[in-house]
Amino acid sequence: MNDRNLKRKNFSCSSETSFPNWFHMRATVPFALTICFCLLSCLNKSERRFPVDLVLELRNAKSKISISKDPLPYHWKKNPGRQSNLPLSRKWENTQITFNTDKEIFLNHSLDSLFFPPGQEYEFKVSKGSYEFSSLVGLLGEKEFQTQISGKFKIYSGDILLKEWDRSGSEKERWTSKKEILEIGESGSLRFVWESGDSYLFVGEPLLYPVDESPSGKNGVGQPKSVILIVIDSARKDFFGSYGYPHSVTPVMDRMAKESVFFENPFANGNWTKPSMMSFFHSEYSSNLGLGNSWFSTKPYQRKVYYGKKRDNLAKTFREAGYFTQTIMNNVFFLDYTTVGLDLGFHNSFQVGMDIVDTEVLTNKAIQFVSEYKDKPYFLHFNLNTPHASYSPPPEDMAVVRSLVPSDVFYKYESPVQRYLGEMHYTDREIGKLVEALKKQGTYDETMIIVTGDHGELFSAHHDYSYHFIMQTRFGHGETHYDEEINVPYFIKLPKSIQGSLGSELAKNANTGQIRISGQSSLLSLAPTILGFLDLLPKESTYKGVDYSSCIRITNICPKESFIYTEGRMSESVRTENYKYIRRYPGFTTVRRTSAGEPHTMAEELYDLKKDPEEKTNLSPLPEGEKLLQIARTDFRRENFLKRNHLRVLIPPCSESLCRDFLSLNVQGSIYDWEVSDAIQLISGSAKTISLQKESKETPTNKRLGEEVVFKTVNPELGANFSFSRNGKTIPVRFGRYGLEYQRSMHHLEDLIVSERQPEGFPTSNLPWVYNDGAFSGTRESEVQREMGKEVKKILETWGYIHE
Repeated sequence: MNDRNLKRKNFSCSSETSFPNWFHMRATVPFALTICFCLLSCLNKSERRFPVDLVLELRNAKSKISISKDPLPYHWKKNPGRQSNLPLSRKWENTQITFNTDKEIFLNHSLDSLFFPPGQEYEFKVSKGSYEFSSLVGLLGEKEFQTQISGKFKIYSGDILLKEWDRSGSEKERWTSKKEILEIGESGSLRFVWESGDSYLFVGEPLLYPVDESPSGKNGVGQPKSVILIVIDSARKDFFGSYGYPHSVTPVMDRMAKESVFFENPFANGNWTKPSMMSFFHSEYSSNLGLGNSWFSTKPYQRKVYYGKKRDNLAKTFREAGYFTQTIMNNVFFLDYTTVGLDLGFHNSFQVGMDIVDTEVLTNKAIQFVSEYKDKPYFLHFNLNTPHASYSPPPEDMAVVRSLVPSDVFYKYESPVQRYLGEMHYTDREIGKLVEALKKQGTYDETMIIVTGDHGELFSAHHDYSYHFIMQTRFGHGETHYDEEINVPYFIKLPKSIQGSLGSELAKNANTGQIRISGQSSLLSLAPTILGFLDLLPKESTYKGVDYSSCIRITNICPKESFIYTEGRMSESVRTENYKYIRRYPGFTTVRRTSAGEPHTMAEELYDLKKDPEEKTNLSPLPEGEKLLQIARTDFRRENFLKRNHLRVLIPPCSESLCRDFLSLNVQGSIYDWEVSDAIQLISGSAKTISLQKESKETPTNKRLGEEVVFKTVNPELGANFSFSRNGKTIPVRFGRYGLEYQRSMHHLEDLIVSERQPEGFPTSNLPWVYNDGAFSGTRESEVQREMGKEVKKILETWGYIHE
């Protein structure tokens, strides 16, 4: 039995929990072998006694009150738990609830909680034993300005009252830590009861840790390794000494890099925070998750796509493996209530919204956290907003940078870059405090630490053209795809016990302790690689990136990431070792060269990275770049990085001596790309509108079959407005799976326009026909719906709505 496949309930190997499953075995010999194997596994598992996560056990628990609707609409900083797989009829029983506990620094402290309206009870099945029950509890009143809150929280094992907490007089919207030892009896029943008339209780991060007979020791071989993922916002790779910067303004991280798996040329898969972080937490491109790349907000239809499909992410995988999951950040993209972020399933999200003062607050919280959880496995996402603009380093850090960087170098930098260097040193100093705390408590050696950046920062004057609508200056990110904006640091300090067990020649040859991964790599590899080192990769996971742990541990030869894809705001790029190809979506091709201020259209950019590593000469409009441009376009289309909805349009066959066709289309989801023949003349006037013209004659070959045109859409919205004329005469259009005819295009056609497969009669239709395959949106019919659809179509035909 592999550790990665341990179920949450299998935290011990008592006869009550393990053996009954085996008595269903049919053959005696396999049965005996299995028993032996289980016993051996149990010996190994005795060191990995994971907690019972009561939020994840909710779907198997009994609740007195099923909560399908939000009973506290006035408190908007919450959302139904998204990772507990509860049915819609119970979805609010698990709630991600956020309390603003410090308004001076905008501290939003969010916990994944059991939700108790007045009178609520939950009953869980838990194996007999002694447990430490750990949680944070908070209260809200039934009404927004309710002054008094009260109630009693009772914990039972069967009918035996174990604990009672009287919460009368508690302060609203404050988290209070609670830890109790609970003895679960033979019945295996654990029951929580909330007795109150008008107060609502939230029991956050409710965990049951089995109490060991002997004190837990320090992390060692065979024990779960705690993991810290340090994300530095806007960290350019080239200002790290470990990546070649001659003046070490990041000494702490440079020392750590020397004992790490070190990626020599890593790239982010997004040029700003949201698409980048979502991609490396899920090892999938942000747009393929349904989240897009264009703006901060996450629209309802994007949430529907994201939550509607199976999604593995780092927080979820670690949590299901028994780790406590904590994020300490200045980053709203992991909080669902904001309408910006999503709920990734962290037990605890500590989010500071204030700039400048946030860094020290976050560091102190991280130090407190690693001390409290030093004897339990955890996954900590530690996200610092420095050195992100506004570039405001403490004076003492600027003084250190001035002493490290020679004046003739320092004063060549513009002022924002000088201050950026100060912020880099400040960030390194804060990370040093965390590292020192780990060393003092003796957990540094066996803690896995990953250091990376979510994106870089644009500084070069020769790259001063873009929209600039966020920072209003070239000093920022999110508008271009040059290496300086997407080339980030990325290295993994392995626990010593794992590093000592590596068997590949790649690892053995690392005499200095550093294992170098040459060539370009991407952060899409981050999740599968760190989970691979820990043997925690789920079977049939949705992680798409490269697991570098395999080659480092065993095979010696690491795979090559030949194409690295990066998203930006309505733009994208593909990087190979030889070229960089940048493409903007139709309707988003106007950029502004700030030196003159005039509009400048640039749909594509192409750089020869061998001859022009600083990306100064755009080859796309030049004759000498034509051959390489064709290669780049072909590579881009063949790799097909993004999954899209396809709006499919049939132009009917010409039945006259000459047909002049005109089609206009307005697409709700914006236009990403299209597939049309050379016979069609196409014009895109904006991001959402497109028109095409075609001139054809009746021939024996086109007499029966029309021509299909395909438009890919940026967002998963399904609707479109459509009109078609032939020889100046507007003719009816058929829509969707049924081919319903309309003389003019209709609004709100989402339900009618979708068909997951080509409608019957589509290729031979004598009228234009349009449908959206809804493939990316996840629009799929069940077998019952398909059969009902056939019957509905027959009925519609008899009513005269469909004319065959």
